[in-house]
Amino acid sequence: MQTLQRRRFLQAAACAVAAPHLGAATAAPDDAYPSRPLRLVVGFPAGGSADQSSRRLADQLARQLAQPVIVDNRPGASGNIAAAVAARSAPDGYTLFYGSNATHAMNVSLYPKLDYDPVKDFAPIALEGKVYNVLCVNPAFEARDLNTFLAMARSAPGRIAVATPGNATSGHLSLMLLHRAARVQLAHIPYKGSAPALTDVLGGQVPAIFDNVAGDLAYIRSEKIRPLAVTSRNRLPLLAQVPTFEELGLPDCEIAAWGGLWAPSATPPPIIERLNQEVNRALQTAAVADRMRELTIEPQGGTPQALADFARSETIRWRDVIRAAGIRLD
Repeated sequence: MQTLQRRRFLQAAACAVAAPHLGAATAAPDDAYPSRPLRLVVGFPAGGSADQSSRRLADQLARQLAQPVIVDNRPGASGNIAAAVAARSAPDGYTLFYGSNATHAMNVSLYPKLDYDPVKDFAPIALEGKVYNVLCVNPAFEARDLNTFLAMARSAPGRIAVATPGNATSGHLSLMLLHRAARVQLAHIPYKGSAPALTDVLGGQVPAIFDNVAGDLAYIRSEKIRPLAVTSRNRLPLLAQVPTFEELGLPDCEIAAWGGLWAPSATPPPIIERLNQEVNRALQTAAVADRMRELTIEPQGGTPQALADFARSETIRWRDVIRAAGIRLD
């Protein structure tokens, strides 16, 4: 009997000694994160402003996390292809997704079916940045300011043409919102991208264009097109001379194309918290913030909940605009 009790005592003592080591082994994966390279899935082609800002952010995160962050471009279908890839990835913190106003606000109302759910399939990390839109005209066009432009539009409903980079783009939806806010009717001319739209506006075939600031900035600076108003709440530092729609009496025209970081939905909360801290830290560095502003993107940041709330409000806002305009994509 004494031998049995002694054996049990020794077993209990051995377990007590082993317990701290077992706890450390269990905690090791979290403590060691990340222990291998991360992948950032981006739904835009290489070279564009969203891709460039994503890569600069990825480079900075790689320095902070001491692991490579590899950008994986999966363009097509307004970001839906990339979103589906990211949504099906392992929720282990090693796949991140650069989601946008398209994938996480607009596409759910534009497409009859998506291969992902922007809310259920993703965990928000942080809002990365916003790029605003600008309404411009050919310098030969009679309207030299927004009020004159709108007065001309009201006097000839549907007669003044406005180019955009395409159906359901931020420029197109900005135009639809302007219709409602200013009670005007303009003729929408969709193109397959900003470059061909700008070509026709520069050539005088179309008098106006609604596009993001990034695409138009060089032509504005060279005075090849004239800016009338920007869709930001406050004037943009790079276009300080251009008034906002709000200061010109149209308060519902704050519009931005935006991007943020998400992870697959079951990613552990401690990893989401770590990534949120690192993204916010990266956005405050000169290497990231200065480059984003050069690309006309305003750095943002914030909490995961703030990104979730913002995406939800944008989804509701654009759903109403899209439905009223009858816009659908296949």
